[in-house]
Amino acid sequence: MATERPESMYENTRLNLLEVIEERNRALNKKSLLHRLVYVAKLTDSLQDKRDLGAHYEKQFKNWQNHFQGEGATGMLLVYPNHFVHLVESSSEMLMALVRDLRDLIQENHLVEQSKILVVSSNVPTRLFSQWSFRVLNLPASRLQEYETTEPIEKLAPECLALMLKLGSYLSKQPKITLKTVMDQLHEKVSDLLIPQDLIGYLLFTPDLCTPAEFLNRYDQPMDVVLDNELVWPLPTKNFPIN
Repeated sequence: MATERPESMYENTRLNLLEVIEERNRALNKKSLLHRLVYVAKLTDSLQDKRDLGAHYEKQFKNWQNHFQGEGATGMLLVYPNHFVHLVESSSEMLMALVRDLRDLIQENHLVEQSKILVVSSNVPTRLFSQWSFRVLNLPASRLQEYETTEPIEKLAPECLALMLKLGSYLSKQPKITLKTVMDQLHEKVSDLLIPQDLIGYLLFTPDLCTPAEFLNRYDQPMDVVLDNELVWPLPTKNFPIN
């Protein structure tokens, strides 16, 4: 009488075609996670044509897209008389390349004089903007010393972020045929959705927000966590049961 051959450990772990496809899809999803970066910055006094800033990022996004072969960049760059606000949705690799480029621009005093990062959001479920674009706002220059507030930065930064998200939601509802006209008239049609330029100047001077260089120092620094039980002597031992 033939005995049934026991299944081997390797046969139990073999994957069928469906499982292979699901594993591949999960791996692709992990590589294509979407992230969002929002920061404010001050333009250099030597910048003559503010459109040069938009041209710089258009060129950089093309270079980064060819290099990283990941999620493309979408978002909005709003250029004020002396400052700008930039929201970018893309892969973490491209966003980190943007922050490094921003740090270099500040060090070289080229286009950007100083900057503070408002937020870096990970695993964003959906894009808010369908493409990346920039607009130079036709606004009068402001006197920064006039801005005063008692609100903490923990409240001001989310309020600025909320305005940018509301602006993106507003633009997403506009017909494509009129979208360009609407974007050219943002300061006229939806001025309440624009971050006040006085507030941008105020955020640049708060020590509670990171500069690009400070953010990169924290990001690149290896994590060295000391557990509480490592500070106890003698070291605790674990007894494992022996079968």
